[in-house]
Amino acid sequence: MIPTTEHVPPRRRSPLRDLFWTGVQALVLFLVLSALIGRFEVHQISMEPTFHEGQRVLVSKLDSLWSNIFVRTAHAAESPTSSPFALKRGQVVVFYRTPNRTEDALIKRVVGLPGDTLEIRDGKVLINGSVLEEPYLHDVTTTCNSQCGPITIEADHYFMMGDNRVNSLDSRSFGSIPAAQIVGRVVLRYWPFNQLEIFP
Repeated sequence: MIPTTEHVPPRRRSPLRDLFWTGVQALVLFLVLSALIGRFEVHQISMEPTFHEGQRVLVSKLDSLWSNIFVRTAHAAESPTSSPFALKRGQVVVFYRTPNRTEDALIKRVVGLPGDTLEIRDGKVLINGSVLEEPYLHDVTTTCNSQCGPITIEADHYFMMGDNRVNSLDSRSFGSIPAAQIVGRVVLRYWPFNQLEIFP
């Protein structure tokens, strides 16, 4: 007599177990996104007319992570071999003035890169002796406070300025900012919805 194989029904998956693992996956995804992307509300007028008070933006932290971990040489942000996440001149970033990050974060534009020689003269910004083209200023002249230059920007530091040059507290007053104090690069204005814009 040929023995028969007993049919064993498949084990039913526990709904609670499925719910648990779904929650774990959602938590991991949230932590990863929080590490790479931040939200920021504009509270200053220093970036007008590009950004206005009350607008909200998304900030990519990849740029800051790259600058802090991998970019350690002057002009590395413009090197052909650098990462696409390296900070570049003209990009808008969110940062803190001090290492302890107890004050409100600021939003400014990257004007000077590590190793640059920067000078403010006759209402213009000069980088390495050449006038910097700044189409986002809309014919606004640049004045200076204490940091008129020529100054050479330290390694791993960035010189920040607001687009509203006459109403901006920036690197012209407090000097260049270490990469470690940069939160990240502004990539999207998502509020108000009718002013949605992507930033390179």
